[in-house]
Amino acid sequence: MFKTRWPLPKGKNPMPNVDNPPSPPHEEPPKPPEALFAGLEKNLELFRRLFHAPLNKDFVVREFIAAGTPCAVLSIEGFVDRQDIEDHIMRPLLRLEAFSQRPSRRDEDLLDHVLPLGGAKVSGEPLTIAQSLLQGNVALLLDGCPRAILCEAQGMQRRGVGMPLVEGVVAGPNQAFNESMRVNIALVRSVLKSPDFVTEMVDLGKSVKSSAAICYMQNIANPALVAEVKRRIEGIDRDVVYNVGEINQLIEDKPFALLPQGMLTERPDRAAAFAMDGMILILYDNSPHALCVPVTISHFLQTSEDSFLRWQYGSLIRVTRIVGTFIALMLPALYNALILFHQELLPLELLTSLVEGHVLVPFPTTVEILFMVGIFDLLNEAGLRMPNSLGSTLGIIGALVLGQAAVAASLISPALIIIVSITGLGSFSIPAYSLSLAIRLRRYAYILSSSVLGFVGIALMSLCFLMLDCGVESFGVPVLAPFAPKMPHNPDSLLRLPISMQRMIPPMFRPKQRTAARNPRGWEEGGSPNE
Repeated sequence: MFKTRWPLPKGKNPMPNVDNPPSPPHEEPPKPPEALFAGLEKNLELFRRLFHAPLNKDFVVREFIAAGTPCAVLSIEGFVDRQDIEDHIMRPLLRLEAFSQRPSRRDEDLLDHVLPLGGAKVSGEPLTIAQSLLQGNVALLLDGCPRAILCEAQGMQRRGVGMPLVEGVVAGPNQAFNESMRVNIALVRSVLKSPDFVTEMVDLGKSVKSSAAICYMQNIANPALVAEVKRRIEGIDRDVVYNVGEINQLIEDKPFALLPQGMLTERPDRAAAFAMDGMILILYDNSPHALCVPVTISHFLQTSEDSFLRWQYGSLIRVTRIVGTFIALMLPALYNALILFHQELLPLELLTSLVEGHVLVPFPTTVEILFMVGIFDLLNEAGLRMPNSLGSTLGIIGALVLGQAAVAASLISPALIIIVSITGLGSFSIPAYSLSLAIRLRRYAYILSSSVLGFVGIALMSLCFLMLDCGVESFGVPVLAPFAPKMPHNPDSLLRLPISMQRMIPPMFRPKQRTAARNPRGWEEGGSPNE
């Protein structure tokens, strides 16, 4: 038996753990200085250490001499356009014969007389320069100058402006956001050609920084709402924020509520319409969606196509969506309650047909419904992840092969195939994907409650959900507004009535302006275009 020849402190193991060796002590990396040096070599050594060069091959340093002065261009490979660097930075500097300013002022001399690139600026903070490099800019360092010139030369390949994949319409524009935040801002601004459309930039992430844009109409949006959105976004304390969906989850009022509290849209025209209603748009780099806050339940049942069509057609489509939402939420539970508790409500012929179809099924009705609804959700998720060319094939397999085989094997009743199919159609009629997921979750709760108390269970579950939803707010705005609580609103919440009747900006967002148009049909008798 091994014995130590010297006393050990309590809690110490005399034998080293070979399988789990102790980790080396954590050393904090040295912080970079707050300002650049005057010497070029010291600055290059600083940035090489900051970007872990030469281990990091993406960090590119191009040294040259301009007018007898050593210079260097810093960039990140793949983020910049080499041709722009050569044409607009290297060639003008190499042709320069002499500087007209002393070394410490040469950056201003170059900006005023030599470099033609727009958006160039000067910075002397190493961390600011490093962040600018990571955003696709170029840093020009001069010997003897304690500042760097930051020039825009982005050249990273990005997806072009395409068509909406989720929010497709029959009538209306077909542009969609992409992963470039600057392009997305330009798309919204192309709809809102107004100097009152304001864009504020905020950096998110402690170790990996990315830019978020807070966009709103200065003459409409409530300043208190804008300040609250900025406060919540600036209060996000994470090392890295990956997408705008995470921002939505980190700034929403109640994370445990089922109803969504922020609207994600991929359509610039719809985002522009939200901004004109006094809402705030949040755009994020590498996210092809805009987050719109605050929102109400009616926003999730509307599309941009509603206003493009005549009001009779838009109202018909909207009523169809509302009925589809009710079907997706309630139909399986109602069928379960009718079969288990309320058979007397069914005609005798229909009840006989349903019972005969369920005689050979070995499972209770509730288990049968849960199984089929779960299979449908599985097929739906698989269809989303499959390539587009195989998605329709998967639907045919799920609808024909699996359904027909299950009925033939007496695992499910034929009537349930119809119920689940109609439920699926109702789910697909919901425009907002986040709301459709909330409906799918609540559907299971309704099925279980109907299996216990029938229609009474459905009514009690509806009461519970209604009480919970009445307490959900989006930046202080009740999600069920303008219905609960009842507020003044345009005749555009449930039905899409004529545009000439929609004369107010939604007051639930407390905008600066209350009236969008006094007389939209000013050409009619008794009206004036200048009224």
